[in-house]
Amino acid sequence: MRVLILGSGSGIPVMGHLNESVLVEVDENSYLFDAGEPCAATMHTNTLLTFYGLEPQDTLPTVDIYSIKSIFISHFDADHVGGLPMLLQVMHLWQKRGDAFRFKPENEVKLYLPADVLTIFRSLLHALNLAKLRYSLEILPVKEGELYVDEKVRVSAVRNTHLKDGRSYSFTLQAEEKRVVYSGDLGNEFEALHLLDEYVDLAIIECAHFSPERLFRSLQQKEKNIRRLVVNHIHPSLYGREEEVERLGREYLNCEVIVGRDNLELDL
Repeated sequence: MRVLILGSGSGIPVMGHLNESVLVEVDENSYLFDAGEPCAATMHTNTLLTFYGLEPQDTLPTVDIYSIKSIFISHFDADHVGGLPMLLQVMHLWQKRGDAFRFKPENEVKLYLPADVLTIFRSLLHALNLAKLRYSLEILPVKEGELYVDEKVRVSAVRNTHLKDGRSYSFTLQAEEKRVVYSGDLGNEFEALHLLDEYVDLAIIECAHFSPERLFRSLQQKEKNIRRLVVNHIHPSLYGREEEVERLGREYLNCEVIVGRDNLELDL
């Protein structure tokens, strides 16, 4: 299993901390959690350069966008969905290159959105001339509990209190006897504990709405259940202070602590 932190920043992006997006690869399948801008360019640039005989960029990951089986959106804030329409368009346009550029086996991808935005999003696709795609886009509501199962993974969702006037979720992915949790945005630092009732190989927890110290103090209650922690979606005040935050995390927690950076790759 490979985890790619495609975007590690919060509402105000900078180079190195662009908007939130995380990809989990399990063998030949991939699963995308949130789609902050510019996730399409991050994933597709090296494929495009290679196709046209140009040199790939070492700073960017190489991702087959047609390996993505499902996209899970935690909530509809702009910094978590701003790259989604562009990603859907790239998936559509690139299929002009031939039959090799298809989702396998049935050329379809599932998109899970909070139920309160399904109608709005379908209207947005019409407005962006993306209502008719060269692949089948199945748009489904996020529901608490287990919501997605295939031959590789199981994904479940739990609702959190980040949004007062909307729905917001965190996710757990299980595959290859490993567990990855992804917080999305949280209402407070203690909501991360709901994701850690069982042992997790990787916890990806946001840190834009509370301080790192508050997060680390709360996680002490479940630190025995965490093998590796990625502090992601960091507040702009933490840009440039990544090593400081990692040192602080090691003072509080008896696990590996990493501050997310764009294009960080982790093998589990």
